[in-house]
Amino acid sequence: MEQRIIIAGSGGQGILFLGKVLAHVAIKENKEVTWFPSYGAEIRGGTANCMVVISDELIGSPIVKNADYLIVLNEASFNKFMSRVTQGGYLIYDSSIIKNSKSLNDINVYPVNASQEASLIANPRLANMVLLGAFVKISRIFNIEKVLETIEEIIPPKRKEMIEINKSLILRGFSIVES
Repeated sequence: MEQRIIIAGSGGQGILFLGKVLAHVAIKENKEVTWFPSYGAEIRGGTANCMVVISDELIGSPIVKNADYLIVLNEASFNKFMSRVTQGGYLIYDSSIIKNSKSLNDINVYPVNASQEASLIANPRLANMVLLGAFVKISRIFNIEKVLETIEEIIPPKRKEMIEINKSLILRGFSIVES
């Protein structure tokens, strides 16, 4: 089993954090994993993406040319990375922001109103956690409980007030999609 994931959006949307959570959960589950972040010099507001590869065997390269999963939080990243989703792959995107008008016949498409859902619980800027929950449900790579445990472990003590908020957002994303 090898799963190749691209997560993309703008700096400040939690793109790298979402990838980091996936990488940490994979480590907890004794998987091989690579996490390869990439962001523009501007960071906040600039482009950001990361590639995560999860495997039962050694991973040859952290670069994902063809993704099994694409998680997207803005229109520019949607347009840039869509062509890299493999046939039969999965697109999970924030439909609050991205207005998909392309025909996507050969992939599984999951529009998630992530920013809107995040604003109902906390802040629309936390849409990444809603999409994380949706990804966990759709991919079935990880157990949701392991993801929630990992959130508790990797959020630093100075931001501990975010643990329960993030967990609520993840569970919301998990509950609103049908796999």
